[in-house]
Amino acid sequence: MVEMFIKHVLGVGQDHVGLYGKTSAYYATVEQQGRLTLHLHMLLWIMNLLSPQEIRDKIMDPNLEFQKEMVEYLESVHVGEFMTGTVDEVKDQVHENMKAEGYNDPTQTLPDPPPEHTDCDCNKCESCEDTANWWQKFNNTVDDLILRSNVHKCRTSIPADEKKQKKERRGCINKQGNCKVRFPRQIFEETQVDPKTGALNIKKGEKWINTLTPVVTYLLQCNSDVTSLLSGTAIKAIFAYISDYVTKPGLKTYTIFDTIRSVFDKNSEMLGGTQKRQDKARSLITKIVNSLTAKLEIGGPMASL
Repeated sequence: MVEMFIKHVLGVGQDHVGLYGKTSAYYATVEQQGRLTLHLHMLLWIMNLLSPQEIRDKIMDPNLEFQKEMVEYLESVHVGEFMTGTVDEVKDQVHENMKAEGYNDPTQTLPDPPPEHTDCDCNKCESCEDTANWWQKFNNTVDDLILRSNVHKCRTSIPADEKKQKKERRGCINKQGNCKVRFPRQIFEETQVDPKTGALNIKKGEKWINTLTPVVTYLLQCNSDVTSLLSGTAIKAIFAYISDYVTKPGLKTYTIFDTIRSVFDKNSEMLGGTQKRQDKARSLITKIVNSLTAKLEIGGPMASL
């Protein structure tokens, strides 16, 4: 799937231009989640791209059309809202669609290809009607996918002994009551340009989703985030984050200590029992090592890859 994405969507090694422009280079690393899901973090370079400083200088030049064209490009390749309405409107529509006979969960199906292309644009013939119907279905499917896969829901951590869960379910709310992944996002009714710095704030209508490319969402039928890096700081941060996967250790130090603490908490009865001290120590160390080993294991999908 990734190889097809690079070939057809990014246009690498092909005669056609990629979805985001002519691809100059790409770099991607594979990560495995706790749920064993393999996914990519990818950096993409567009041919003949300008540096952030050059973009800023051109945006702030009132004699150039660059600002308008840059905004048009960015708004055409990624959005921060639904295609057909607000989140509440999309929820109502999706729930209504789910009642219809023949409805399929889009995360469990492959995307339908568009009808054959014709040069007709009369908007009256059967071909034009088929094309219009497909685009309507495209918008509805993308909204369905965004609602299922892209909407963030803040939650607190749930200990393992509650609701008969085997593992602790980590939430995103920290001790200060704030979301660790910085939701909700700031809303912008239209793309704004800071006249002093030249910084761009892309149009964003929904505060609980990241920016995405509708075509990519439709093709992959799953969650995806797409961000344009327009500052040196953002580029350095993302580059460090993605390249870190090459050298990062198996477990972070705080994860190791958290695992040890969890083992102690779960075996508090044994610590206060009549068992010999040597047996207690041996048993605790064994449980800690086993718990750490389980966290270090590579899942089946990653091993197969």
